[in-house]
Formats: sequence, structure tokens, C-alpha cells
Amino acid sequence: MKSIPADVLSIAFIDHDLCTRCGTCIGICPTQALSLDHAFFPKIDESLCIECGLCKAVCPGGEVRFAELEKTTFGKAAESSSFDGHVEQTFVGYAGNPAFRSGGAGGGAVTALAWHLLHSGQVDGCVVTRMNPQKPWLGEVFIARTWQDLLSSQQSKYIIIPVNTILQELSKLEGRFAVVALPCQIHGLRKLQQKNLSIARKIKVIIGLFCASSLEPLVAEEMLKIKGIPRDAIANFQFRGGRWPGRIRAILRDGGIKNLHYSNFKDGAINYLTYLYSPSRCQTCIDGSSELSDISVSDAWTRDNRGKYIYESQSRLLVRTPVGQATMTAAISAGDLIAEDVTQDVHYQTHRLHARKKGLTAYVRVERLRRAGVLTPSYDRGTPPIERIDVRTERIESMLMRWGRISALRLPLFKFLISRYGIPLITLRQKRKQKKYRRA
Repeated sequence: MKSIPADVLSIAFIDHDLCTRCGTCIGICPTQALSLDHAFFPKIDESLCIECGLCKAVCPGGEVRFAELEKTTFGKAAESSSFDGHVEQTFVGYAGNPAFRSGGAGGGAVTALAWHLLHSGQVDGCVVTRMNPQKPWLGEVFIARTWQDLLSSQQSKYIIIPVNTILQELSKLEGRFAVVALPCQIHGLRKLQQKNLSIARKIKVIIGLFCASSLEPLVAEEMLKIKGIPRDAIANFQFRGGRWPGRIRAILRDGGIKNLHYSNFKDGAINYLTYLYSPSRCQTCIDGSSELSDISVSDAWTRDNRGKYIYESQSRLLVRTPVGQATMTAAISAGDLIAEDVTQDVHYQTHRLHARKKGLTAYVRVERLRRAGVLTPSYDRGTPPIERIDVRTERIESMLMRWGRISALRLPLFKFLISRYGIPLITLRQKRKQKKYRRA
């Protein structure tokens, strides 16, 4: 069997810890030499590889040159230095259709945009995700072409789903498509556009999702195991089911619903999941706001001085490009999206915790690992000014995430945290929040 030189392959074949598992390399391979392994890393059939180097060229794992990708996205390097990136307008809104609004994690805004693009004929399909109908503890990417397809794609899925593998399917189809993607996946798509290949020209709109971290694909399966629920007993797995902001729960085949943790998603489980199940590459990612999308979407977490959410079950939408602007304007005019312009309101910038975690702590981690001789992603951005507390925070977070990689530590700790014995921690967190907003 021939041996393929590592310097023509995507970064996964050098170091798994640098692979984003975005799927771009698999999606773009002209001979289908690459496929997914059990953990969603790429694997190779060397007999099919022609050493074209495309998978390396579009891989966002080892290197992201933001200035170059900004020129591809905006026509020029972005001038903003904020965590939110380049923003033309900011909106807060929700889906005009009640079914989309009630079924979405943040008021169904992403689904509303996708539906508008689809039913208005601007695109022929929307690349979205859902939990796998046959294996509902895992996620999958697919092309939505109908109302019902989009309904099945609703709810956030926080586990790794190699969205860009869908490029293999898109390459065989005619038409234009919208893509809903995470920051790393968008980096791969923009790199693809730099190569000016025909597949890239089929992508009309990129809707980006804010991301603190994806989760290892085994997280849902382990939660079911901890709660004693057999995999074959569930029909669906929801990360944010029920009343906003939602709870992680299993939908059983007999119609029953099993909540898998206490409190809601925001105050409870997500605070543990992002430490115990965070992939290595997510820990060194510095883009949490999908800076290179046409429109970025996050929950509108803004609260008043009593700690009450001002826009409950709604999303914040950052419009970045002329394509994004045209999409937003048309969706609002058609009534598919109900939105309020809050561009001038400083309260609708990204909340500080997310900005610190991805916009500062990740820089500190990359720099520390690089000094220790560990292979890290290469960025064209320098480390911002840091304080001693930032260094301490990064060390503590990294220690927790190292524990998460050891199943003998992760499982008993997670079992404790999502049991009734973890309720005091949730209560303490909620009280600290109330005190903070009363001081504001």
C-alpha cells in the first residue's frame, strides 16, 4: 500500500487534537478517499487518494488566517476588534410562524430565516442538522427542502456533527443552498470559496451560530447510561426541549419524557458539559460568534436589573454582509421573522462571560500550549492584553477539561452533578446571578 505524505492531507492525519471535525476535507475530496470514523474524525482509503492537496487547503484545523477570510467574506479586512466581529446591524427577534417559534431553542429565528429563503425560491435547499432518526443519541446533517424537514431540524444540537461532509452531496446537485453552520465549519467553507471551486458558488447564504464549544458525540449516550435509559428506548434526544431556555431530555418511544438533569439548560447542565465533554480543538478556538457568516445568531440572553430576561425565547441576529442584509430585510418584510433593530443599544453586544471564554481564555490557552511545545492552531491574531486572573481562569478550566478526557473521572463526576446532590450548586449559581444583576 502506498504511503500518503502528511503534508498533502488535512490536519487530522497529523494530530487529532487539531481537527475540528467539521467534515470539509471529506466533503471536498474528489475521489471520496476520505470518510468518517466512529468518532467523526476523517479516515483515508489510501488506494483512492490522488494526493491533490485539496483537503489540506480547505482544512481550518491547523491554520485560520482571518484577514484573508475576511476579504473573501466582506471584500476587505474587518476593522472591528470586538468579540462580535464585523457587524452592520443587530436585531432581536423570533419566528413569525407559531410552530417555528415554539419549537426553536431561541424563538425559531434560524428556522424562520431558512424557511424564508426556501419558500421564496432564493435557495433550493437548506443545509441543517437533526438528531439521527435511527440513532437519536447522535446528530446528522441533511438538506431540508420542505416545511416538515425544517421542523425536524429545530432545537440546538451541541454535539459534534461534521456538517461540511454534505459538500459531497451538494456537488452532485443543481441549485443554490443556504448553510447553517458553526464557526469552524464556516472557516472551512470560506477557505473553499477562496479556491473558487464550482461547489462554493452553490452556497448563497451562510447563517452562523454562536458557539462556546461543541461536545464529544458520546455525551448523549453517556447521559442515557447514567440515567439507566436503554438507547433503543428513545425516539429522540433534545438538548433544549420544553419551555425556554429548555432542558436536556429523552423522548421515549412510548411517548414518555425523561428529564436528564435538574434546573434548566442555562443554569444547570450546560455549565458542566462544556468542561467535561469539550473537544480539544474547541478549547483552542478563538471564534465564538461565527465572525465570517452572513448572519450570526445567538440567544438573546440580556437581562434587566432584577435578572429577568428582557427578550425571553428570542434570538439576537448580527447582520454582517450585503447578502445577510438582503435576507434579513426580506424575511422581516414577509413576516417570516419578527425583529426589532437594536443596533445602537450597547446592551446587545455579546455577554461578557462568552466573550471572555472564547475571546480571551482561548488565546491564553493557545499561548501556554505553544510555549510548552504543543502543536496549536496558527492564527494571524496576537494575544490580547491579559491579567493574572485570566491566566488563573485558563489553568482551572484546562484542568477540568483534562479530567473530562478520563472516563473514570468524568462519569462519576457527571453523575453527581446531574443528580439531586448537584442542586445546591445550581442554587448557588442562581443566587450569585441575582446579586450581580441587583448591583447593576
